[in-house]
Amino acid sequence: MTSRIKTVIAGTAIAVATLGVAGVAVAGGSWGRSVGPDYTYGTPNPFADAKAVVRIVQTGKGKSHVTLRVSGVTAAAGQTFGAHVHQSRCGDVGTAAGGHYQHSGATGSLEEREVWLDVTINKRGKAITHTTRPWSIDRSTPRSVIIHALPTAADGNAGARLACIDLDGD
Repeated sequence: MTSRIKTVIAGTAIAVATLGVAGVAVAGGSWGRSVGPDYTYGTPNPFADAKAVVRIVQTGKGKSHVTLRVSGVTAAAGQTFGAHVHQSRCGDVGTAAGGHYQHSGATGSLEEREVWLDVTINKRGKAITHTTRPWSIDRSTPRSVIIHALPTAADGNAGARLACIDLDGD
């Protein structure tokens, strides 16, 4: 079963203020705030009635700060779900988003070349996570965040795709 929910974008100033980052210069603007999920995949699905918010701020120092916040998740407290920035937009099937986005100039471990955002659900069905990468996410192609069924393993695998949030630019 697949559902379609509207994506919302907020301006750069709102994204920076919400993250509490003072004095951040934004190079080329910010992705802003994307709300979803735009699609959920499979039933039963703990994200079917959930809300997910992704904020990406690209700083003047060439860094990307990415935050994922979820609420309304119907999973057991303590359950962890893998989440990653993916190469393409969401679609009717989870594979439409392509593989994990990898920054072409990044070096180091797989996690350091990608954007991993695993979330652990609390007893209220909520979770928040964030990461900062020392490079800017390439905005030449629309991207998304996929939430997976399992925590991310060292090889990047995280199980079935459960939910997808489109990352809209400007």
